[in-house]
Amino acid sequence: GKPYLKENGMIDFAGSGVVHMVGGFAGLMGAIAIGRRRELDSDDPEVRASLKGHSDLLCSLGVSILWMGWYGFNCGSTLGAGAGNGSYINLASKVAVTTTIAAAMGAITTMLYSRIFLKSYVLTLCLNGVLAGLVSITAPCSVVEPWAAMMIGIIGGIVYILSSAGIKMCGVDDPLDAFPVHGACGVWGVLSVGIFATRSNIKRAYGFDNDAMTSGNQFRNQLIGVLAIGGWTVVTSGLVFFPLKFAGLLRVSDEEEKVGLDASEHGVENPKVEMGEVKDSVAAKAPAQDV
Repeated sequence: GKPYLKENGMIDFAGSGVVHMVGGFAGLMGAIAIGRRRELDSDDPEVRASLKGHSDLLCSLGVSILWMGWYGFNCGSTLGAGAGNGSYINLASKVAVTTTIAAAMGAITTMLYSRIFLKSYVLTLCLNGVLAGLVSITAPCSVVEPWAAMMIGIIGGIVYILSSAGIKMCGVDDPLDAFPVHGACGVWGVLSVGIFATRSNIKRAYGFDNDAMTSGNQFRNQLIGVLAIGGWTVVTSGLVFFPLKFAGLLRVSDEEEKVGLDASEHGVENPKVEMGEVKDSVAAKAPAQDV
């Protein structure tokens, strides 16, 4: 069939919609289908408190790798920056700038929220703020000015905070905040094109004159894209997850969940302890060094 969203004038330069919205909404459907972890509904506060992340250090490393990779993702979506394509080089450079600004502002927004409202600096919240800014700028990165990238990153951080609280209020167990980061911020990223994109930037990025911004139709085009992508993902992922749920194939047994998947699936009873044992073993085998 014809590329309906493209012909309709929707802009999604590097994938806030077709990449992140799809992943976020599919993750939401999976979380709804599989249900909550049993410990979350325990009357014992110590049991509930035991459900915390494995390693903030590895989370930080992962986000750092993602952030660096995002430049290849966004800048690479120009599909050309070689000799003779100076306009592509300039466009890729601008995309790198807007990507950096949005990521930084997403992190600052969540960090300030953490300090003001939670009275402490919650590292994982700030890390997800970085991702919220990156997801939000992925669609409009080539068609907005740097000041707009700053606003998109700030609002992306707010969207993440509100959507994370919202799904918790609805009883959805999303341990990694996959939907708030990728789904909700993906929606915002697609819609932000209709608010902050400029006619000159669209022409520079796509090579044609787009009067939809001046006529006010671009936001409508973006909204249609959000509804189409979100609806398609919800339906198709639901057709996968819920039959698996009803067949009893989606969730592990109570016993496996109790001991943890590290032990039941991988034979690692305590990752932190075993990582420490590996470290000690390597250190013991290392040759002595003269000081």
